[in-house]
Amino acid sequence: MKNDEKDIFSIPILNTDDVRSHQDVSETLLPPEKFIPPEVPDDPLRKTVSDGAETEQLHKEKDEGKSVLHSGKCKKKRRTGNLQHRYRLFVILAVLLVFLLWLFLRFSPVSFGRVIVDGNSTMSNEAVYRSCGISGPVNVVQLSPGTMKDNLSNDLRVAHVEVVREFPVTIHITIEERKPIAVMTTMYGFAYLDANGVVIRLGQRIKGISVPLFTGKKMDTLLLGDVIKNDPVRDSLTYLQNLSPEYLNQVAEVNVGNPDKITVYTSDSIPIYLGNGDHPEQRARITEELLQEVKNNRLSVDYIDSDIQAPLVKSK
Repeated sequence: MKNDEKDIFSIPILNTDDVRSHQDVSETLLPPEKFIPPEVPDDPLRKTVSDGAETEQLHKEKDEGKSVLHSGKCKKKRRTGNLQHRYRLFVILAVLLVFLLWLFLRFSPVSFGRVIVDGNSTMSNEAVYRSCGISGPVNVVQLSPGTMKDNLSNDLRVAHVEVVREFPVTIHITIEERKPIAVMTTMYGFAYLDANGVVIRLGQRIKGISVPLFTGKKMDTLLLGDVIKNDPVRDSLTYLQNLSPEYLNQVAEVNVGNPDKITVYTSDSIPIYLGNGDHPEQRARITEELLQEVKNNRLSVDYIDSDIQAPLVKSK
């Protein structure tokens, strides 16, 4: 009986090391339990984590955008640099080409451009070209407007000249020719005078022109370019210059033999007294008025006095 009780109530005592070893084995064999938090609506912790992830994603996208933008700017700069380089190269080549073309035209005997002449009536275009220094083909690159103007100004046939270069390849010459207004007798023929008393032509006889003839005084040897200094002659030239073409064509002779009684004769043999030749502009105006009166009234005239104080038409 005692033995049975002993068997029943005897509990085996386990060693502590064995228990620990058993626990370690259990922990090793059994997988650890994972804690999964329950889903809670509007969880501030989950929201914070989510916001942080979104912010990080935004920063990442922003950085990527900056990288793309920087890359685009770099490409644009490279394109701009390439265009500028091509443009500079194009400009250099264009300038070089123009320079080479200029050299070719400057020193080659080729025709290039044109020269226009206006205002010439007695001088031909060829005469104008020779006078201004053009020989051979017309090449405006090789011509200097200033030099051309100087050459033409030294020509006695030219009273005034303008030479300008016009775009693109034209030189325009505008001249005013010296026109003979009277003829004077010399020892060897006749000298043609312009309004300023300059000898612009010499000849043994009068031909091809109808202008008044100075009589009563024969000049000694006159050369081209000489200027008449005689006062009665110069006053008479001013008088003739101030007559309109209609009345100038009626004057046939100017007698300056008596300096105090200069006399003009018309083609109808009407004498017109100019006195000593003073006030030639006013005397020219009075002459036109009196000749018009004679024409309108069909007068038979003995003479006309152009005295500015008392003009007179003396009838026969």
